[in-house]
Amino acid sequence: MDTLNAIWSNEFYQKIILSVLILLIQAAIRYFLLGYVINRIPDENPHLYTIRKVSNYVISALAGLLIFGVWIQRLGDLSVALGILAAGLAFALQEVIGSIAGWITIIAGKPFTIGHRVETGGIRGDVVDIGILRTTLMEIGNWLNGDHNTGRIVTVSNAFLFKEPLYNYSVHLRFVWDEIKIPITYESNWKRAIEIMSTAVHEHPAYQELLPKAENQRREVRRKLAIKMTPLEPRTYLKITDNWIELGLVYPVDTDLRRSFRSEISQRLLTEFEAEKITIASQTISIVQFPGNSEPG
Repeated sequence: MDTLNAIWSNEFYQKIILSVLILLIQAAIRYFLLGYVINRIPDENPHLYTIRKVSNYVISALAGLLIFGVWIQRLGDLSVALGILAAGLAFALQEVIGSIAGWITIIAGKPFTIGHRVETGGIRGDVVDIGILRTTLMEIGNWLNGDHNTGRIVTVSNAFLFKEPLYNYSVHLRFVWDEIKIPITYESNWKRAIEIMSTAVHEHPAYQELLPKAENQRREVRRKLAIKMTPLEPRTYLKITDNWIELGLVYPVDTDLRRSFRSEISQRLLTEFEAEKITIASQTISIVQFPGNSEPG
């Protein structure tokens, strides 16, 4: 008992014991919240992720403040501690400070949020987590064509907001413009080909479902940004080349459906072009004579 009293009477040991108790209480509260409160919320609840993150932040912040109060009890100690902390952060934690500043910018300015599809520094992906120091993405593209996810999780420092341009596929408009280019021979009926390409998009269920949503999204964005109100109708462009007629079909498509939509439209075009005797052109090389094989005269 005397030993315990001696330890408790020591200010340094007392602070260590109180700090450990605060950490244990923090762990117990977090365990209780996750086990008996948050885990009872249905997985389909769209606010589940936010509740879990906010709870962790609040519990950690309160624990940090309590521990800080245990160790810093006098105004003089507080001034010295803050001075040392500021000097250390300014010298050694520049990247961390940049990441925290980026996190504050993300939370306050909302350049993107959970579920948005973004691209920065050559990395594309869907945002799956936003931490104080890093943002986590489910990578798309890379060795896969189209916008299919690769299965890899990528983490980037939040400081990228101040270093790299940020492309957001979802913040204002949930659709992008895509293009299919098809070369056809000069002997083919190019006018009929244009009709087929335009009709293929018009009649697709995904396009018909997208059209009213896209109109509403554009009207809302127009109140915030000076965007051009480009018509949402699919358009076909013709280009004359030395070898064929190149037709380009430009159309809007939902951000998450670009690859599948292109595949389905391409299949329909191949089927209807075959029925209409429209020939897709390809580059060919005709070898007239191999060098050194000429016949003697």
